[in-house]
Parts: sequence; C-alpha cells; structure tokens
Amino acid sequence: MTNASTLFGAYIEVNALLVFTCLVWAVFARILNIAGLGHAVTARLRLLRTIFLAVIVSPLFVALFSMAMQAGYVAPENSVNLTDFVLSQYLQGRFEMNPADLERLLGFRGDLAQVMAGPVGQGVAVFLALGFTLFAARLVLSFARLRRIITESYVWRRIGQVELRLSDAVSVPFSTRGFRSRIVVLPSAMLAREADLKIALGHELQHLRQGDVEWEIALGLIQPFLFWNPAFHLWKRQVEELRELSCDRQILMRRGYSVAEYCDCLLRVCHDGLRPRRLIAVELPAVALVRTEGGLFGGRAAALLKRRMIRVIEGRAERNPTLVFAVLAAPFVAITLTAAIAIQKPGDWSQDRIMLSTIINLERLQAVNGPVPSFGSPGY
Repeated sequence: MTNASTLFGAYIEVNALLVFTCLVWAVFARILNIAGLGHAVTARLRLLRTIFLAVIVSPLFVALFSMAMQAGYVAPENSVNLTDFVLSQYLQGRFEMNPADLERLLGFRGDLAQVMAGPVGQGVAVFLALGFTLFAARLVLSFARLRRIITESYVWRRIGQVELRLSDAVSVPFSTRGFRSRIVVLPSAMLAREADLKIALGHELQHLRQGDVEWEIALGLIQPFLFWNPAFHLWKRQVEELRELSCDRQILMRRGYSVAEYCDCLLRVCHDGLRPRRLIAVELPAVALVRTEGGLFGGRAAALLKRRMIRVIEGRAERNPTLVFAVLAAPFVAITLTAAIAIQKPGDWSQDRIMLSTIINLERLQAVNGPVPSFGSPGY
C-alpha cells in the first residue's frame, strides 16, 4: 500500500512539475523573442527536450537528493520546500491571512490524499485506467498500421542502415524506424518529381540525424500515462513545431536547395495529403514532411505550414545553436530540479509549524473566552 501511494505521489508530482515548467517556458519563450533569439529554433528544441527529460527523471533525482541528506552529504539548510517557505514568509509578516485558512491551505495535500483513499480515488483510478487503455490501444493500432505500410512497400535504395522505400498507399513522405534500421517511406508518384524527391529525402534524412523519430516514438509511448494533462499536449505540440522549423533551417543552409522550390514542395505535398484519406491519414509513430489533418485539427496543421513557410522565406540564420543551448540549459534545468525538490511533502513537525499551531490555538481560545483585556484598560 505504501509503495502504491509513493508511486502515485511521484506520478502526481511529475504532472505538477510538467505544468510548472510549461508555464515557465511560456514566459521564457517570450523573453527569448524580446531578446532577439526567437529564430534560435534548434537551440530551443534541444532545450525543450532536455527539460522534459529532467521532469521525467525528477523522482529519481529527488530520491537521490533525499539519500544524500540522510547520509549527511547535503545540509538541511541547503534544501528548499515550498510549504515551509510560504509558512516562513507568513510568520515574518510578508502577507496577511487567517491562520486557520493558511493551515487548511498548507494541509491541502494531506486532505487530498485522504479523499483519494476513498470512493473519489477509486473513480479517478478508473478514469486513468480507461484513458490509459484507450490511448495504449490507439498506439498499438498505429504501430500495426505502420507495420502494414512498411510491409506493403518495397525497398528502393539503401544508404547504410537507412532504407528508402516506395509505397502506393501513402501520399506524404515520412520517416520512422525499426529495431535495427531506419526507414524513409516515399510516395511512388514522387519519383516523377525530381525536385520534390530531393527535398523530401533531405528533409526526412535530417529528421533521422536529429533523432526526431526516436523522440516521436518516445512521446507516443509516454502519452498514455499523461493523456489527461494539457501541459503534456502543449509541450508535445511545441516540440513538433520546433523540430519542423529546425529541420527546414538545416536543409536550406546547404547548397542546392532553393527557397521557392522548398515552399512549392511543401504546398504540393500538403495538397496531395489532403486528397481522399489513405492509410497514412492515421496518426503514426513517424515524422512526416507535412501534417495534413482534416476536420477539427486541420486549422492547426494549416497554421503550422504557414509559420514554416514564413520562417523559410525570412531565412534568418541560427548561429551557434549548441552554445545557445548550453547557456540556456543549465539555469532552466536547475530551476526544474529545484522545483521538483520544493514541491515535496514537508516534514510533519518544524518550529514554524509549531508556531502556526500555537497561533491558531490562541485564536480559538480567545474566541471561546472572549477578548483578553489589556492591563492598561480601566479597572486594572
């Protein structure tokens, strides 16, 4: 029971930390735009991925930090806890609040744990289980359909461990991978368009170089666990946009690629993808040249294509993305891991907690016995 409670607590903390980092990133991205680094898409993509990794491994980091404190390698004063910090600020008079209300606010986590131990917790568990099952089933179905596409395609060429395949069942080029090889699937009709074929191959091979396929598969595997968290979906959407912008930038930095031909290729492939839906219309664990959703999500795909073309036409070069990433990653990861420690459950007793409890008891005693007269009042 304790292990299940610990795992559930770590799960909630990861989700809370993801929401926090998503909010911080929104502010941070605005600052980067003001500082003239809005075009640094490759550095921002690496930073987003690094932060996401920090969020996922934060429970392990917290466990190691706790072990270091217990072993005496980290002094208690070097730790930070959000609950203790708020209580300290209150006792120093930094803000005013009813002591009983503050105690209830600080005890919200414990109260929530008690509620989750009852019927409400069972309902939440059923909801999470159903959602996990649904998204896991969709993931299995997408892998099965991807396997079907690859099985029905045929190998055109091989470049090292990369297989170039042609398929009549797809209208949009995409890249994916198997256990041993990486795969680029191209529409058979694209062989007649040499310029488009060159651009599509360069684009998909760049995705393979950047590790975009592995990240797409990893996020797909994580999604069933975080399906209910809006921050995860916002984060995933931001990663998808930045990886396309980064890939476009890397391709056009090379010789032999025309901006006009590149934009024309994106438009033609998007037009092909919007024809009567084929097998590739299913969301696959793969990275496509363009997104071609229809219906509810069609507007989002069109907006992304528009932003990509605007960035391509602007043609702003990104200088030293590795250096920019290195400079930005350290403080952001430090903030993320510090927040992971700060949101941990505080100790049951501390001097500040005893003082708050004393204040509450005195106010309750005063409410029962009436106001305590001062020695300077008449009659004394």
